[in-house]
Amino acid sequence: MKKNSLLALLAALLLAGTAYAQSPVDSTILGADIFSLIGQKGSGSVTVNQSYEIRNALSRHIVANSNTKMQGYRVRIFFDSDQTARAKSEAIAAGFMERYPGIKAYRSHVSPYFKVTVGDFRTRADAQRFASRLLNSGAYQYVFVVKETINYPGF
Repeated sequence: MKKNSLLALLAALLLAGTAYAQSPVDSTILGADIFSLIGQKGSGSVTVNQSYEIRNALSRHIVANSNTKMQGYRVRIFFDSDQTARAKSEAIAAGFMERYPGIKAYRSHVSPYFKVTVGDFRTRADAQRFASRLLNSGAYQYVFVVKETINYPGF
């Protein structure tokens, strides 16, 4: 008797669980490439609905790690050791910040060189893409990627 009632209860729980486990599927898109469907439906745009909790959690994460240092890459745009190198480095850093206000410029002095490096890139590939952009601008004589300790970059 107990065995039969236990089996009946278990069967009822399994049936109830499977009734709510699956949501209906649009069979017209089953197995289709989502990117080709976007192009067929009209404008080809995608809307992402994201809860504010996710955005707030990401913002809190960035703020909590804003003083964190990590290994990454920067792009060196100036280095020199002549008598006017200090003034040149100041001018180049100021000019860079005017052209690229969202990207930080860092001046340093390691005797005898004054240096200006820019950006906080997590990967060499990101730094190289930006370096290519700077090279194409023709504004800087020296442009190359260097590995440095960087500030925690935002997303």
